[in-house]
Amino acid sequence: MNSSRILSLVCGIVLAASTPLHAQDRPGPFAIRGVLPWHNFLCGPSTWNLDDYREYLDRCAAAKINFIGFHNYTGGGQRYATYVEPMIRMAYKNVLPEAFFDNSLTARWGYAPRRVGEFAFGTSQLFADTTGAFGAECAVRATSNDDRYQRAQALMRQVMAMARARGMQTAMGFEFGVHPPEYFSITEEGSFWEGTGSMIPNPAHYQSAEILYATIDDLIASYPDLDHVWLWLNEHSFFGLDPDRALRDPGFRALFDRDAALFAGPGIDTRQQVTGVWALAYIRRAYERLRAVAPGKHLVIGGWGGSNQLPAILRGLDRALPTDVIFSCLNPGMGDYPQPEFIASIAAHRKFWSIPWLEGDHQLWHAQPRVSVMRDQVKQARDQQHDGVIAIHWRTEETRTTFEAFARFARDPADTASVATVYREVLRTQCGPRAAAELTDTFAAADREGWFRAASSPEYYAYTPFWGRLDSVARGRLEMIIRRLQGVADRTTDPRHLRDLQWYIADHRFMLLLDAVGRKLEPAYQLRIRMHAAGEYRPPAVEHVRHARAELDAAPIRELFSVYASRVRSRGELGVLSSLNQKLYSEYTDLLRFIATL
Repeated sequence: MNSSRILSLVCGIVLAASTPLHAQDRPGPFAIRGVLPWHNFLCGPSTWNLDDYREYLDRCAAAKINFIGFHNYTGGGQRYATYVEPMIRMAYKNVLPEAFFDNSLTARWGYAPRRVGEFAFGTSQLFADTTGAFGAECAVRATSNDDRYQRAQALMRQVMAMARARGMQTAMGFEFGVHPPEYFSITEEGSFWEGTGSMIPNPAHYQSAEILYATIDDLIASYPDLDHVWLWLNEHSFFGLDPDRALRDPGFRALFDRDAALFAGPGIDTRQQVTGVWALAYIRRAYERLRAVAPGKHLVIGGWGGSNQLPAILRGLDRALPTDVIFSCLNPGMGDYPQPEFIASIAAHRKFWSIPWLEGDHQLWHAQPRVSVMRDQVKQARDQQHDGVIAIHWRTEETRTTFEAFARFARDPADTASVATVYREVLRTQCGPRAAAELTDTFAAADREGWFRAASSPEYYAYTPFWGRLDSVARGRLEMIIRRLQGVADRTTDPRHLRDLQWYIADHRFMLLLDAVGRKLEPAYQLRIRMHAAGEYRPPAVEHVRHARAELDAAPIRELFSVYASRVRSRGELGVLSSLNQKLYSEYTDLLRFIATL
């Protein structure tokens, strides 16, 4: 071997030793880099129009997002048994269930109906009020139940066409075995079981099969260019089910005797086995139906990530289902945690999509900085060999930075950028170099250490004065951030950077004001509760009534609305402002009326 050949080999060895990761060995992007904008609350896509979707999809395309999926409620357990959305037309026996996207005149998810013209402190001026209600045009302009379906499906067909034009795959889903409430009156005895807070269709009954097939057939007919049909395991239905009730049905008992062993294992009880056998029966029916009517479509299953929800039955489903069925699951704890470790064994031979949360629905009036969580969970998804990562969210403005982080690490899971690096780059783009230099460490610390995670604004409930409460440490940190933001704003001349700085200031000021308003409303709220304690009327002392009224009068509620209104620049923020009017302001006026009666 000549000297030049030896030198070449030596240099190659040295280069390899000094380069820990060759370009050709660097992990590539996830095959699926997706988003799941969730319909139900007014701050999310339930109120979007076509222009809002167009802007959103352009942002996704710029971030190299290549998948968008949608979930459609068709009823459910607990409080939302009547919650039916019109993206899928689930008709059976000539009964078309009542379905609609919520608007400011509907009364679900804790919203007290309120006309836009009645919104507090002049905030109605921010809304283009031509119908009296804030909501998607397809909802507020519909003239009948059938019209609501037609308009909603027409909108979603346009949305999916726009997504495909931007190189994105599409999915539409629903919760299998969840029927609109009308159907429990027109199906036979034995077609469902009554649990605690929910009624559960029997998958062994022929009518359950017919309803499932009708749903799938409409979905395919309504969205012929759809890539994926997404079946979701309901979040709550089986929590209150007595497994013996299901096992008394001969048809289901036969399924259980055949398939229960698939779901046996440490920590698995009979109820979870029943859930597994129930889900498997539905998924098998859906798989065969899809092969018959739309063989080119892919079947995806998904669900919530609690240890007693979808993860409890995933091993059994993996054993039973063909490997071309794609698995997905929301990350546990509203996104606080990554997928459990055992998912890696499933992802080794089957496509698995994890679903991290850009935000949780327990804090939809608050900032939720999650860059650190998103960075870690996307990287862990790659370690577990997941084929895709899909980000669930409602709002768009508040989640911009976390969305950028999600898209960044989904494109390049080997990216070593720190949380501070992500914030520095975002702040430099949005607010200028001075903001990046002076605010990065504070924003990164608030994210990593979860400074405001204890605050609560659970959009799925009605408002109480305990929403948004902060301890003294959190209040001090908010005041510090506002001072630093204001200091940078005072020295910023670029109008675009100044607008973003002012948005951040209003965002943090609002959180302080929400805490302050709640504290002022609490005396009247507690007085009302105490009056009816132990089931009897107890007239309050005069001094307590006067104190409660004085606190209500001192509540900075006008300032709260003014501050929030000053930052509105998206459809989702209009949704929060509508929610503030329907929830917080309605409670405030109720308490004023209550005190006046005393």
